[in-house]
Amino acid sequence: MYFSKHIRRALSLALVAVMVVACGGGGGSGASTSTPPTAENVLSVTVDSGPNGNAVNTLYAAVTICQPGSTTNCQTIDHVLVDTGSTGLRLLSGVIASGLNLSRTSSSSGGTLLNCAHFLDSSFAWGPVVTVDMLLGGKKAAAVPIQLIADPASNHLAARCSSGDALNSVATLGAKGILGIGLFQEDCGAGCASNADNGVYYRCTDGACSAAVASTASTSQQLKNPVPLFASDNNGLMVDLPTVASSGAASLNGSVVFGIATQSNNQFTAGTVLKTSTGHFTTLFAGQSLNKGFLDTGSNALFFNSSAIPSCGSEASGFYCPSTRTQLSATLFDGNAASTAVTFSIDNALALFNIGNSALPTLSGPVGDAQTFDWGLPFFYGRRVFIGIEQLPSPAGPGPFYAF
Repeated sequence: MYFSKHIRRALSLALVAVMVVACGGGGGSGASTSTPPTAENVLSVTVDSGPNGNAVNTLYAAVTICQPGSTTNCQTIDHVLVDTGSTGLRLLSGVIASGLNLSRTSSSSGGTLLNCAHFLDSSFAWGPVVTVDMLLGGKKAAAVPIQLIADPASNHLAARCSSGDALNSVATLGAKGILGIGLFQEDCGAGCASNADNGVYYRCTDGACSAAVASTASTSQQLKNPVPLFASDNNGLMVDLPTVASSGAASLNGSVVFGIATQSNNQFTAGTVLKTSTGHFTTLFAGQSLNKGFLDTGSNALFFNSSAIPSCGSEASGFYCPSTRTQLSATLFDGNAASTAVTFSIDNALALFNIGNSALPTLSGPVGDAQTFDWGLPFFYGRRVFIGIEQLPSPAGPGPFYAF
């Protein structure tokens, strides 16, 4: 997930993503809708202006959490950001009903277990790990570790997690939480289970959590991708969004379909499969081979560096503002020599923002890293994009992989 701190002046903290525009028609300035299948393995998703009224290219879903083991002590939280670039559910503590009484997880050394999530623009989310039962569409994941962001009872940050901008409110996050359903089963894995100096997990030193120190976290304690915890349809997912016209759309509706080739609504047909062990693939763009490419619904524009495209001024800082629509192309490679060509267009960001639409398929900006190409939410418009989760089998082979 890539947050642009540069967008705040114009749009507060609308999430930025690298955006690739799919060829084809459709859309318009009104609402745009795909045809979501009606099945238990479908989570309805929307792109709209968000809880602050100023989000662009931000994919939201409603998530229901319950006190573990309960079917009645539950809460449904709307406008949770759907993010294929991270792992685990993170919810702002301020939106959680106090009656849920969620118990904090203790570290193996004692004290509440804490999680620190860093994002590419140096923003961060901090808070304790708690356990919930989770409902996504008609699918249930039981006993899932999640993060409570900005929990007031655990607000003494570790120094290593205090630099940058804190995502501690709906105003700063642009959402009520983050649903990380990417390539991996845990947010850190074996490294955090064996090494306390991991920069992700910490523990409170006393009951008042007056200080935090580095901590290991077993894989069972770490934040989990909920999809592998489903009883079925658990080997991956498909993001299915409609095509959007270049002028954008006020809103759109789509689906996240759980499972790959497990039901009639998630069959994988012949297409490109990009295998990745790290979450990255290579993007050949403008004669350069960029080795940190990824597909990310949590980013709201195409983010890549280009000296040939003018950046916007202060009114749309962090985005590109070409004088006319610019047609571009790139080739995506994985380590097994699979490749596919992608064409996309970018428009003047300031002009796009002035239109007032929430779905903007030609929004783009610099990423600040010469090796990164962040293919954000606009890449997903008009495509069926599969996310194969690590170690889990599918007709496209075991994950992790992207396929479209």
